[in-house]
Amino acid sequence: MKYHGNGSALALSLMLAVIPAAAQADHSEDHIIAIGQRADERGPAGMMGDHVHRGGEFMVGISYMHDEYGGANQRGTRKISDHMIAMADYTVRVKSMTMDMAMLHLMWAPNDRITFTAMPMWMRMEMTMLGIGDHMEMDGASSMVGHGHHGPMPGETMTHSVSGIGDTEVGALVSLARGPDLTAHAGLAVSIPTGSVSRKNHNGTFVHYGMQPGSGTWDLIPSFTVGGGNEQLRWGAQARYRFSAEDRNKSGFRFGDRFDSSIWLTRPLSPAAAVTARIAYQDRSKVEGHYNGAHGHASPPDRQENYGGKVLQAGLGANLIVDGKWRIGAEAMLPVNQDLNGIQAPKNFGINLNIARMF
Repeated sequence: MKYHGNGSALALSLMLAVIPAAAQADHSEDHIIAIGQRADERGPAGMMGDHVHRGGEFMVGISYMHDEYGGANQRGTRKISDHMIAMADYTVRVKSMTMDMAMLHLMWAPNDRITFTAMPMWMRMEMTMLGIGDHMEMDGASSMVGHGHHGPMPGETMTHSVSGIGDTEVGALVSLARGPDLTAHAGLAVSIPTGSVSRKNHNGTFVHYGMQPGSGTWDLIPSFTVGGGNEQLRWGAQARYRFSAEDRNKSGFRFGDRFDSSIWLTRPLSPAAAVTARIAYQDRSKVEGHYNGAHGHASPPDRQENYGGKVLQAGLGANLIVDGKWRIGAEAMLPVNQDLNGIQAPKNFGINLNIARMF
């Protein structure tokens, strides 16, 4: 595999410079607040790596994410008609898609400064395709998009799905500030390519790029999280960048780099219950490279340029503490603005759920 670098290397360099400095931070007992006693001390259910733990604490959790896409496809910020999609040399488009992700979330703090994390994942994608034009042969392979030998005829639909183990993230969070009015920590995670990128249709052609359970590349994920507030209202913000350290995976491509950021508020209803509000922004580049085996070109998700874009979402949720040890969170997300690369089915809504047990 070849390795590549880009502007995100600057973010990684800054992160690596910050982490050693954390060892000099003031982490005396007078500056450490008890974590886990109130429902508003955590971010919304859809956040990852938003908190650290005290020395000796161990957490086991399960997170679940469900996203739905569909309706009229978009090019950029505008809807595009089936006729225009056909004029772009496609015979099939996405009618609807669901994406489900379940994660086992493990966190352990050997001391008050460092929290180690591990997140194995399971993925499931289901896509319904709609025929919009005449079929054609491309690159010597059928324009197959489902489980048969041909895609749906105009007006017909075909549904296919893929599921399996996804990639695994492992990393560490380093506390930089931990007081009653301000908290901050830096993180660095590695995504291990445990998920498959070789899933194929029944006729031997690769499935759409976005339906592979894994990325097939080793990825680096630096992050920075800050928060503060009081017992009436707390706030938080996080920036997270994911970039691949490899130029291609074994199937010939790699997913685009991704920048995620969120700001949120949590307001307690009681020590054991809080409501959350969040604004989330994602910027992801298109797929790079090309499948090195037979694959279709009849639909937008068969082509690399139809992935990624800029998405702004708003979310509302709630966090609960049960019996002082169990944490339960739920969050609903709705897109506010979507500027999509190429031609894609836009996101309709998303749901995030989690449950965790402290030890």
